[in-house]
Amino acid sequence: MTKSQSRRAVVKQSVQITPTMQRVYLGGEELRTFPAVTAGAYVKLMFDKNGNPLSKPTEMSQIAMRTYTVAHFDANKPEIVLDMVIHSSNGKTGPASAWATSAKPGDVITLAGPGSSKGLNEHYDWVLLAGDMTALPTIRNHLAALPSHAKGFAVIRIEDEKDAVSLKKPKGMKVIWEYESSLPYRLAQLDWLTGTPAVWVACEFSDMRTIRTWLKDEKAVAHENIYISSYWKKGRSEDQHKIEKRQDSEAFAKALTLRDDK
Repeated sequence: MTKSQSRRAVVKQSVQITPTMQRVYLGGEELRTFPAVTAGAYVKLMFDKNGNPLSKPTEMSQIAMRTYTVAHFDANKPEIVLDMVIHSSNGKTGPASAWATSAKPGDVITLAGPGSSKGLNEHYDWVLLAGDMTALPTIRNHLAALPSHAKGFAVIRIEDEKDAVSLKKPKGMKVIWEYESSLPYRLAQLDWLTGTPAVWVACEFSDMRTIRTWLKDEKAVAHENIYISSYWKKGRSEDQHKIEKRQDSEAFAKALTLRDDK
């Protein structure tokens, strides 16, 4: 994300919408200058090193940031909606999950953004959207933005059968909710369509690497037709994941360059 303005946001409401997803509504006067956003827009919530939400900006060295897709933004209210997956490990949640489930109307948090991620390649015959629950808000936004004639698949790995939600989509897009098998396994079972796909994938780091290899080596999808990213990594904080994600991206780009030079 490029350098962006920090804003104070006020919690309006926090509700559990599925067994694994918490929806947080944020308002406040400072959001009146928040710009319009695209399907993949995100914000960074700011916490101190002890996991407490920051009510005002401070030195960057003292901040722990957590990234979330903007599920919806209404400039008229103004209001930002964040759908936040409640991660836990050995019964413990991270600072953002803990904040989301305990936030009360009137609580204040500082956020930075919006940032934006790469969208779908505009030249395609069909669309493949895939991800785990961390990617669900972006997949939902992409589905809603597709033209009415679009066809393809949206494959979403959820934690609980009840995590499936209603999605606005073109009639030709089939949504597959998977809560038993892994995302890479379920994707490999698809009836691959003919023509050029536009692929958008976001999920856990190890799953991302498996899917990326499958798309490149088995399905031979052109690099420019793929957006694929890891949103998190098991056993790693966001800061640790960010470092390993960058290292992996650089190594993959180098490998592609070496292959193309042959």
